[in-house]
Amino acid sequence: MKTFSDEELIDLFNRQLPDLLDRRPDLEPLIYQGFLGAFARREEVAVVLTELRALRTEMDQRFEQVDQRFEQADRRFEQFREEVNQRFEQVDARIDAFREEVNQRFDEVFQALDRLGSRWGIRNESVFRRTMAALLEESFGAAVEERVIKGEQFDVVIVAPDQHILVEIAASVGASIQERLERKRRLYTEATGVAPTRILLATADIYSYRAQALREAGIEVIEPAEAD
Repeated sequence: MKTFSDEELIDLFNRQLPDLLDRRPDLEPLIYQGFLGAFARREEVAVVLTELRALRTEMDQRFEQVDQRFEQADRRFEQFREEVNQRFEQVDARIDAFREEVNQRFDEVFQALDRLGSRWGIRNESVFRRTMAALLEESFGAAVEERVIKGEQFDVVIVAPDQHILVEIAASVGASIQERLERKRRLYTEATGVAPTRILLATADIYSYRAQALREAGIEVIEPAEAD
């Protein structure tokens, strides 16, 4: 099929087409329909292009609206996260205050028992355990019990919220006391999966240097107060 150049097409339309129509008037409807179809298609393309431009503008506007909504959502999420963090901080502060109060109350109880022990020498473990149970179970909801773990006697075990306290009761203690208490700490942790929060030794007779060594190892020592 022959391809016409631009110049040939211009010459065809300007000179040869009028001559053709003079010679063949019957071709005029056919040629007219051909031109009409060509121009109609161009107009349709123009309409489609216009619609595409309008669609693109609309999509740009919608994307901009979506971006604005995402920004608003990000601001709301950030505000929500800040509020949640503030509430968690408030809860943590309340938990810390509760723990501090419980520890303070426990210290007050142990001080009272210290004064009590100085009077009767902490020789009756059963009475001591019942006293602890009466004070702690009724006042603080703590469980107070005696346990035996792998043949090792645990005189008093206090279990309270966030608190596992071991209390060793002895009329007097010797050089092996620290080793024994460390072994009980390890046995209790292995048996329960919870490391004791505190370990206390209640005794009526202990050398001051030995008591100091226990305190430096993280073991609390309750001993009779010196007489005024």
